[in-house]
Amino acid sequence: MRANEFESVDMNKLDDVLAKLCSMIKHGKATRPDYYGMVAASIVTPKGRVVSKINYPKGSKRVHAERAVIEEYQMYHGQVPKDSIIVTTLSPCNEDMAERYGDSCTDLINSLGIKTVYCGYKDPSQTDNHPQYKEVFTKNKQLRNMCKEFADTFLDEITGDNVMAPWGASSI
Repeated sequence: MRANEFESVDMNKLDDVLAKLCSMIKHGKATRPDYYGMVAASIVTPKGRVVSKINYPKGSKRVHAERAVIEEYQMYHGQVPKDSIIVTTLSPCNEDMAERYGDSCTDLINSLGIKTVYCGYKDPSQTDNHPQYKEVFTKNKQLRNMCKEFADTFLDEITGDNVMAPWGASSI
């Protein structure tokens, strides 16, 4: 997908996917709180197929949501189409993380040639080092705040303080 092609994508549809991801997190935490995590991701293909997953434990580590959804897509549908969009409640990791199963989500996304990641909230514990894809953030304040609330449940432990969104939003 060329940069100008993304501008024609309906952001309301991506926000609908993001809202469903937030609902998945809430449902997952209500039904299996020790299993499901606080980040979810979807793959949206150019033909409109949507596959979604929440992060989950694997041994002593966690399979991040982006890896979980990519593996799920590949298992049932084959190769992820090049012009697909990743939608995630939290921007993908690219730093070393002891708790993460596998390589960084950024490296995995780059290996697939995906050019756009649509995010609910910017992870302030990660760098902006992802030159192969563009991060686009929701402008929907309610979704952004909900994604921030989910992230704050574990980011405070990582950063040791109360992190703020780069746009100055505070917790609800």
